[in-house]
Amino acid sequence: GRAACRALRTELPLPARDTDYSEAQRNAMPPVSWPLVRTHAGSGRKFLFIGAHASHIEGRPVAEGRMLLAELLEHATQREFVYRHRWNVGDLVMWDNR
Repeated sequence: GRAACRALRTELPLPARDTDYSEAQRNAMPPVSWPLVRTHAGSGRKFLFIGAHASHIEGRPVAEGRMLLAELLEHATQREFVYRHRWNVGDLVMWDNR
């Protein structure tokens, strides 16, 4: 699979920007990449590993990669795929982010 690169730069759209970092701190954090499609360790099912912080897709023109990332993020955040919790006293919610 292709990899997305994380950028802590101000060219990212809000709310994806990490604005609490100084310029020196941002420069000290090199971009990283990761597979866009991963396999869940427990179930073996494939899943998208994306977020608004991804800046582009390696191996694709930047504009094309950003457009694909935007489409994937729009799809993944549709109401039917988003879990919303109505909190009650004593609730504990765990997120499996493997």
